[in-house]
Amino acid sequence: MPRWSGVILGWLVILALSWAGAPTVQARAAILMDAETGQALFARNAHKPLPPASITKIMTAILVLERCDLDEVVKASARAVNTQPSSMHLRVGEEVRVRDLLYALMLRSANDAAVALAEHVAGSVESFAELMNEKAKSLGARHTRFVNPHGLHDPRHLSTAYDLALITRYAMENETFRAIVKAPYYIVERSMNQDDLWMVNKAKFLQQYAYAEGVKTGYTNPAGFCFAGSAFRDGRRLITVVLNSPQREADTIALMEHGFNDWERMELPAGMAVGEALIEDGVEARAPLRLAQTVRWVMPKAHRARYRWAVQATPLRAPVQVGDPAGWLVVSRDGKPLLKAPVVAAESVAMRRASLSALGWAALGGGMLAVFGVRRARRQRRVRNLRLRAVYEPHHARHPRRF
Repeated sequence: MPRWSGVILGWLVILALSWAGAPTVQARAAILMDAETGQALFARNAHKPLPPASITKIMTAILVLERCDLDEVVKASARAVNTQPSSMHLRVGEEVRVRDLLYALMLRSANDAAVALAEHVAGSVESFAELMNEKAKSLGARHTRFVNPHGLHDPRHLSTAYDLALITRYAMENETFRAIVKAPYYIVERSMNQDDLWMVNKAKFLQQYAYAEGVKTGYTNPAGFCFAGSAFRDGRRLITVVLNSPQREADTIALMEHGFNDWERMELPAGMAVGEALIEDGVEARAPLRLAQTVRWVMPKAHRARYRWAVQATPLRAPVQVGDPAGWLVVSRDGKPLLKAPVVAAESVAMRRASLSALGWAALGGGMLAVFGVRRARRQRRVRNLRLRAVYEPHHARHPRRF
């Protein structure tokens, strides 16, 4: 992979904070994020640490999916069984597959399933929490600290709307995760408790919004009603997080409608001709440039005219090969750079054949003058010798005798 692949600066710039058409939401903290670019289209207290309640379980599911086979069997411990509800009512020693526990985790929000999975993956809840924090940090969730896999209240267990959106965005890239959170219900298989098999999805958002994909509800007294949501429409996926909201579904839908209706995606495709670069010592004075990778961003439809792109080309020295780095394409809003992507040479340019410089011509001229000077000196010396001979030779030598 090229070293500059994916190098896009400013891709998380929050543009919507000053936009007059922003929706009204009741949540204490909220964010609307474009899943493809990571741009935040709306934010309120997005970096304020708050209790995330059961939205925590998104991270739990990520780690389980990345570290376990779905058909692995998990045995429930006493600690898992005694975890506070919500629960799937596990019994000590009960054996359940990872797949079934994940559906219980994400649909019913079963806390006992969360502990059983954490112990299966890491040996203990505490060790699993360390894995959660490592993963959060790797995703850019810098203001998040998890101490358990379920989100039951602990004053040390905090995250932000922005961090939770990053985590949800990452989770929605996993096909199995998407299938789980979108399921309206699931019937689990288990070894003991045959009276509790139906896991019904608690996310009312799935029934209330046509483009909904899930994801996770959350509630504790300190956290209030929370929700991390995903919706897909016209080739675009949006992620929302609302924390401590008295109307979490209404807030989520308002944010989704704002994102789909008032914002549009723009794209400059890889390979697009974007200008020329000057070539030094080349058989051609210029080389055409192309965009090295596709550039995408979203912008308010009403402000489309405020966005421009331009190429900052780097002068090149021959020889130039196709694909050689040649500068950047910069996208700006009102003249302020927002993001950039690399541009490369679209054609090869050979080096111009070496030519004599002015110094070379001077040296050649000097050499020729020296040759002419030597020849002239020789002629002058020969003439002088002939004259001397004429003066000193005897008369008979100059006028041979006749017979």
